[in-house]
Amino acid sequence: MNSKFIPGTRALRIFVAAGKHLNFSTAAKEISLTPAAVSYQIKEMEEQLGFSLFKRNSRSIQLTPEGSILFTAVAESLNNMEQALGDARRMNPHSSHLILSVGARFATYWLLPKLGEFKQRRPDLSITLDITDDVRDFGRDGIDMSIRFGNGRFPDCVVNKLFETSVAPVCSAEFLANHQDINKPEDLSRLPLSYVNCTVNGQTWPDWKMWMSQANVNAFDNSQSIAFSDLNHVIQAVQDNVAVGLVEPILVSKQLSQGSLVQLFDLKMKLPDEFAYYFVYPNSSEKEEAVTDFLGWLLTVIENDHG
Repeated sequence: MNSKFIPGTRALRIFVAAGKHLNFSTAAKEISLTPAAVSYQIKEMEEQLGFSLFKRNSRSIQLTPEGSILFTAVAESLNNMEQALGDARRMNPHSSHLILSVGARFATYWLLPKLGEFKQRRPDLSITLDITDDVRDFGRDGIDMSIRFGNGRFPDCVVNKLFETSVAPVCSAEFLANHQDINKPEDLSRLPLSYVNCTVNGQTWPDWKMWMSQANVNAFDNSQSIAFSDLNHVIQAVQDNVAVGLVEPILVSKQLSQGSLVQLFDLKMKLPDEFAYYFVYPNSSEKEEAVTDFLGWLLTVIENDHG
């Protein structure tokens, strides 16, 4: 054994993921590797360290006493390192650069088409988008600000509500031209319908059965609707002229105003009051002036959008 050997950061991250999940396949998904690659890396570490990190059997793995000691120390060290790196990034005096964490659907359908306007207003301030549906840690991940969908309860943060949201039937102009007999909500029952099948903070996202119930359409069979796990697929089905989609009008406002998409009926199904889009940033921010300037621009855009 080489007593001076210390595995590299990549190897340590793999080890921590395996130790946390006690499953190579689950660890592999977390760090975007194959289970075989995880197993190989662990075996290589064990050979270099001179002792076993895991007890293996046909159904499960467990940390050895040596592996348990190493896991506790490494997990804490990596977390401290990530926290320190995040703090260092946020304390950088060059506040002309902001990192915004934002969900994929909000970034794609609402923010990106408008961001050029902000760059014209503040050419001295660059924005880097961290596009993810995961909730980032401001300190550890070096994030300056975030747009999050949820209930607004974000501890140790300054929270500003941007807007609530709702869902409504939307189709393409071409689809509507080919189905001119859509006159009432019941008429949608015989058409291909798509929606997002998901839950947010334990709440079921509105589906067609829920919208039809609000429209007083009884005995609607939701099993005939096409369910997608991602809004992108719903909107793609709408744009491809193959379905009516149940989507958030606010996220396709540009297409609606241009006429490429059409909202069918005025009936919108509002999400529960607790759910909305929020602008969030840390209580203590070295870049608060730049962050609040970006927030001010966001609020102005939203006010203009809502007339």
